[in-house]
Amino acid sequence: MDEDIRTQQTQEPRKKWLVFAMLLDGTGGAKLLTQEEVEQWRETDGFLWLHCDSSAPETGEFMTHKSGIKSLAVDSLVDDEEDRPRCLSFGDNLMLFLRAVNLNVGEEPDDMISLRMWEEKNRLITLREDPMGFMWEIKQHLSLGVGPRDAGEMLDEICSLTLDKIVEAVSDIENRLDAAEDKILDEIEDDELMPQLSEIRRNLTGLRRYLAPQRDAMETMARQMLSWIGAKDRFFLHENANRMLRIIEDIDSLRERAMINIDELSNKVREQTQQNMNTLSVLAAVFIPLTFVTGLFGMNVGGIPWQGDAGFTISSLILVLFGFLLAVIFKRLKWF
Repeated sequence: MDEDIRTQQTQEPRKKWLVFAMLLDGTGGAKLLTQEEVEQWRETDGFLWLHCDSSAPETGEFMTHKSGIKSLAVDSLVDDEEDRPRCLSFGDNLMLFLRAVNLNVGEEPDDMISLRMWEEKNRLITLREDPMGFMWEIKQHLSLGVGPRDAGEMLDEICSLTLDKIVEAVSDIENRLDAAEDKILDEIEDDELMPQLSEIRRNLTGLRRYLAPQRDAMETMARQMLSWIGAKDRFFLHENANRMLRIIEDIDSLRERAMINIDELSNKVREQTQQNMNTLSVLAAVFIPLTFVTGLFGMNVGGIPWQGDAGFTISSLILVLFGFLLAVIFKRLKWF
């Protein structure tokens, strides 16, 4: 059962610490290994890729007692709090922490998941807590004989696919922002526009929070002078670092666009509110004098003029004329 199928299971009695293990043949293919075969592996057998579930207790035991990795590096690899993207070299070995978008069902892409890697000339150990679909893609490529051939290509493949998924998430956010902008430009009334723009801004902020240090990690990785990273691999790693930089710039641009649209929408709401208030103010200014006059004539005292049969008609005409005069004056003053 592959990793994607396991993610759909709601209950699992016990997590396997080893998601899968593959032995690369150096030509783009690989074969799956059992846990017993992994324990018998030697460096002369070829490049070994172990993909592990960091949430399983057995993973920590393997990393501590059987991996042969220095304790300082193991502490970082298995520490739940150590998830900030970064890159460190230990001699001819590399420790790399990356963040990938969360494409699992029911999760938000900006709630990024951690990928931890330890790579040597003949071995790669990847640790994840949540399933990562692109790891299955690499496994499938290797099964078809069109995957990475060595340590350098393996590193580039993982970084490239990580960036591919980030680009997809950013493109999806950009499409949502474009749709919101079109509604604003077309002056389409939609009460959900402001919440949508606020959510887009939060998504972009969440992505940038993790991707900014990831840019530094990729730039550091491209500068590492390791024996198993060739000139071609280093070129592609530099390209990935530049690609990461462009993604950050795109996110910053989208955040700015989201803020501009939020401000524009807020200004339109304020203008509409101000226009309504002006209308109410003009109506009040017209009717307050009329109310005063009607109140004055309604006093129960002697001396009220026009108390004959034509009094109501005369009073009504005077009030209408007075109201019309006020309306003309306010119109000339451009109050409405």
